[in-house]
Amino acid sequence: MANGARLARSDKFVEKADSCRYKRTMSGAAFFLFLGLLAAFSPISYAQSNPESDSTLAAIRSLYDNGSYISAELQARRVLEDRRVNDTLRVQLEKYLGFTLVAQGKNESAEEHFLNALRIDSNLTLDPVLTSPKILTVFEAAKAQYRMEMAKNESEAGSQSRNLVTVSHGPTFRAILFPGWDQLHQGRRTKGYILLGAGAAAAVIAIASDFLRRDARTNYLNASTPSIAESRYNTYNLYYKTEIYSVSAFVLIYVYSELDAFLNLPPNLDANYSPSTRSMNLGLHITF
Repeated sequence: MANGARLARSDKFVEKADSCRYKRTMSGAAFFLFLGLLAAFSPISYAQSNPESDSTLAAIRSLYDNGSYISAELQARRVLEDRRVNDTLRVQLEKYLGFTLVAQGKNESAEEHFLNALRIDSNLTLDPVLTSPKILTVFEAAKAQYRMEMAKNESEAGSQSRNLVTVSHGPTFRAILFPGWDQLHQGRRTKGYILLGAGAAAAVIAIASDFLRRDARTNYLNASTPSIAESRYNTYNLYYKTEIYSVSAFVLIYVYSELDAFLNLPPNLDANYSPSTRSMNLGLHITF
């Protein structure tokens, strides 16, 4: 009985040990499987994930050194088509592609590839001792082109910032004096001219109607017969209504101009034209 009990306990101990060993094995396998999946799907660069990148660059360099310029060019172009190529490797590929094109007498194409490399690494330089003068000449032309691009971009950025400063200032005393004047000062020229013209037209009509109404009233009061009085009254009434409407229009334009100067109310007007040899196209863009 005792031997049977010991055998039973021994069997249970072995089963338990096997179970623990199985669990450890499965845990280890799951861990390594997780590492494999992490390595497969992690967003690392082409140069890190593909150990052949260094050998590929070495092969291109070897082809170039051995005078196989076309083969080196094709190989470099093939690798550059892969978007996973990191910037460091891409600069070297663009550089050797420029080398091969200069060797084939394609200086303009080589300059473009040198320019691509400089756009990625502006500090790229070539060793004047190890590089041929012919390649150095094309590379210096690419550097000059790159400096021109940088100067142009800085100039455009400065111009845009100046325009923003010019347009971004707030209302001034011009908003109080006459409608549309402050809009012109803010750089919103289309709306400014429209408000200025409409305000001036309403003011001129109101002033002219007032003088005409006064003369018409005098003529109406001096009428000698009822028929003449009726005719002159109609004229007086017409000038009177015209004066009222024009004054009301000027007040509305003035109030709108005041609010627009502070709040930039819609509509936003943007006029543009494109002159040509035979005609001129004029467009007006309105945004509410």
